[in-house]
Amino acid sequence: MLGQADEGSGDGDLISKIGSEIEVTIDRWSAGQIGLPDVVAAGVVVLVAVVSAWFVRRLTARSTSHLEGSAATASLVLGQLASAGIYLLAAGFVFEILGFSLGPLIVLVVVGVVVLLFLRPLIQNLSSGLLLQVRGMFQPGEVIETNGTVGVVDEVNTRTVVVVTNHGTTVHIPNNDVLDHVLVNYSRIGRRRSYLTLNLPEGVDVADVTERIRSTVTSAGHVLDDPPPDVVVTGFDGARLCVDVLFWHTPELWAERVARDHVGRALAELFAASELALADTTVVLRPPSTFDGAGAET
Repeated sequence: MLGQADEGSGDGDLISKIGSEIEVTIDRWSAGQIGLPDVVAAGVVVLVAVVSAWFVRRLTARSTSHLEGSAATASLVLGQLASAGIYLLAAGFVFEILGFSLGPLIVLVVVGVVVLLFLRPLIQNLSSGLLLQVRGMFQPGEVIETNGTVGVVDEVNTRTVVVVTNHGTTVHIPNNDVLDHVLVNYSRIGRRRSYLTLNLPEGVDVADVTERIRSTVTSAGHVLDDPPPDVVVTGFDGARLCVDVLFWHTPELWAERVARDHVGRALAELFAASELALADTTVVLRPPSTFDGAGAET
């Protein structure tokens, strides 16, 4: 009880001191001891502090762009602490210019800065979550991709966007990261694009083979007719021609697996039933494309 009383008394003394300093400052204003030049000087100090803190954060971000993991996080925290130090120093000068005693005010400023540093991630994610919901960028049940994760949105809470991936895993992505990175909503356009890479044998008739591949993929199950499938030459592997077989399917996660399975089986049958021996044709399965053109219509 005695400790609580002492603690309460200490808080009361601090508040009383701040109140007294405010009264003294008001009296100095009334007496003309603090005028417009003092206010201008305080404003210049604040402006210099803001510019300096921005420069420190920018320099820290550029110097740590090549770092990853905990090293990058530690460097960013140091940059934030340096910015906070600049603001504290500027606050001391401003209070001194305006006639405040630095003692009690510095204590409050230090406490406030520490609290903000600890609560900043929570505040950022909370505000980002509100913005995501207000903007209506996606709804639960829709298929999205962000930060390299593709999945169905399960919920948006105060801290994270919860996404269930194609592998059945649940991923919690911080709201702030979702807002700061590219977001593709596959459910809004009603389709997704996948592709397979084929290395064709030497000496083939490119026009004939690509047309047969295109026709085969068009007739495969769970492949959309609009936009139609396409076959694009991407390069050479020695004397072998490399092509990408592009096809569209509905945005659901299961549709990706089923469409790729049907396309792969149809191409296998095509090569097995033609002069293009399957043993001479390399089929490379790749994940669905995202930002290399598939998301252009989002």
